[in-house]
Amino acid sequence: MNPAPDLTAPPPGRSWRNIRQEVSAPAMSPRGRRRRLAAWAKVGALAVVIAGSGWGLYEFARSWSTDRAALATALHSERVRDTVLITDGVLTRDWVAGKLTLPKEASLMTLDLPALRDRLLTSGQVRVAVLTRNFPDTLVVTLQERTPVARVQAADADGAAKQLLVAKDGTVYDGLNYDKTMLAGLPWLDGIRLVKSGGGFEPVDGMADVSALLSTAQLQAPHLYREWLIVSLARLAERDEIVVKAQDIPEIVFSRKRDFFKQVAQLDYVIDAAHGLEAAPLLQSVNLTLEGQVPVKLQGTPAGLAVTPITPSFPLKPSQRKTKREF
Repeated sequence: MNPAPDLTAPPPGRSWRNIRQEVSAPAMSPRGRRRRLAAWAKVGALAVVIAGSGWGLYEFARSWSTDRAALATALHSERVRDTVLITDGVLTRDWVAGKLTLPKEASLMTLDLPALRDRLLTSGQVRVAVLTRNFPDTLVVTLQERTPVARVQAADADGAAKQLLVAKDGTVYDGLNYDKTMLAGLPWLDGIRLVKSGGGFEPVDGMADVSALLSTAQLQAPHLYREWLIVSLARLAERDEIVVKAQDIPEIVFSRKRDFFKQVAQLDYVIDAAHGLEAAPLLQSVNLTLEGQVPVKLQGTPAGLAVTPITPSFPLKPSQRKTKREF
């Protein structure tokens, strides 16, 4: 017996997969098309700007390296109308102008700054020189100058005696515009040999040690420094000794291997102790190179010293009295 047919079942051979699925996309509105065109226009404009900027930078770099004069014309650079000097020393704007000797019609962009800097550095008084352009028409010159610590006497081209200055780094140079009183207070150098080098002299060896000694005495014991006349470097290379001739003491020997502050303090103590002795003998020599003791020699003939025998004894211990010169 055959079952009854199911009237709810779909006809054979038909299902939802057989339904046509084609649906046409809605047409874009005019406003949407305008927005799309505007977005593409912005992207294109940005690409043009980036490409133009890159090309401009490339052309600028190429012009800077290949044709500086053409770049100066392109930038409408005016001629140099002013030179500004910034310095930590005593040189003047007129001195700078005389060294640079700029052409009257020179413009900022046509200036060869490294060559101009070298002109300034030919003077030993200038340690560092920096030149910068300040548009539209100003050249700024910044100088760091050397400071003299001693004097030396040399002969000029005519054989006449000439005073030169020596800086901390040993540079020997003609000093300009310094205060005459300050220069007169500088000690003279002895025991050195000036060696010609180009238009000047080779640096003096050992000046870093000499400068350290002089600055220590000048700051810590100015009453002693003012009496120093000559500083000799004759023993420095072989014995590490700096010999000073003072107004009242012909020879004071320092060692660069010992602390200068301690040696200056010992010298001050020995001088005070000598002045406190009976008959106040004059000191001929003070040797500060030894640790723990200070050998001294007294001025006078053996016969004279025998009449008033003096046996100086300077124990190196702190003085109990306070004076204005104590440091």
